[in-house]
Amino acid sequence: MTTIRNWYVVYTKPNTEKKFAEQVSSINSGCDVFLPLKTQKKQWSDRVKLITTPLFKSYVFVYLDDFEYHHIKRLSGFVDFIKFNGKASIVNNTEIEKIKAVISLGFECEPVPNKLVIGSQVEITVGALKGYQGCLVERTNESVFVIEVAGLDQSLMLSVPANLLQAVEI
Repeated sequence: MTTIRNWYVVYTKPNTEKKFAEQVSSINSGCDVFLPLKTQKKQWSDRVKLITTPLFKSYVFVYLDDFEYHHIKRLSGFVDFIKFNGKASIVNNTEIEKIKAVISLGFECEPVPNKLVIGSQVEITVGALKGYQGCLVERTNESVFVIEVAGLDQSLMLSVPANLLQAVEI
């Protein structure tokens, strides 16, 4: 009988990610845990120190089968699984490998909430088109968005890098 395991994302209590990951790694059933960490300089009044903190606050990736899925809920620090439409979100193994690769290469990275949703109103914040507002029509990849800017009874389609856009509150 083969055991089917999937990567899930556990939401933990604040500042318990490392302890929770240790608990999961001590389970001897073949499950796995991945806690992406980043190293940063922390300034105190008398010294500067390098510390490691979770890349995604309160998130721990766990590789579980059905039995482990229910067992892990009893560990201290566990709050819930990240869910979409009421079902626990399963993360593709290739996505986990991508995160591991970025961390292992030592790139400085910071997670950014995905606030730019297709159909939302956005505004260009920098450059010659600063202040232009439009509707987000398409995401061609993670860093280039196509927005529709209405004006002169016509539409203008622009490819704009994500760092030049901000969501507009309506």
